[in-house]
Amino acid sequence: MKNIQGFTLIEVIMVIVILGILAVMPLINMPSGSLTADGQAQQLASDLRYTQSLAMTKAQRYRLVITSGTRSYQILNTAGTAVRFASGNTTVTLSSGISFGTLTNLPNNLIAFDGEGVPYSTTGSPGTPLSANAAIPLQSSGSTKTVIVVPLTGQVDVQ
Repeated sequence: MKNIQGFTLIEVIMVIVILGILAVMPLINMPSGSLTADGQAQQLASDLRYTQSLAMTKAQRYRLVITSGTRSYQILNTAGTAVRFASGNTTVTLSSGISFGTLTNLPNNLIAFDGEGVPYSTTGSPGTPLSANAAIPLQSSGSTKTVIVVPLTGQVDVQ
């Protein structure tokens, strides 16, 4: 009798079951579709940098406007026309459970950048440059992340 080597049907099925379990485990640990306060703050910081980049590239004022009384914001050019984000939308709405806190040094609920990337708290030209750090807090249950914009340079940080 020849000794035939190979896998039995039971061994093959067990390997497939184990691989299936390993493939499903990462999906179980995935967060829900909404962003956390930290993730949303990172997105806002990125959108502020994009606004500044547009202003410097096009050599005209662009502004990020936080819509009063809502959980959304837009980027507008000098003419007040909304700019499309990478998603194709002209408005970004914060994830469920996240809201804006009280803005610091942004009395008009906006931050504008001139062609040199300098941040302003008004839309007029020359406008009112930031005199101190602007702070945009994002709050969710028990957590607050703040996006800071530095005067003169327009550097954007998340704290």
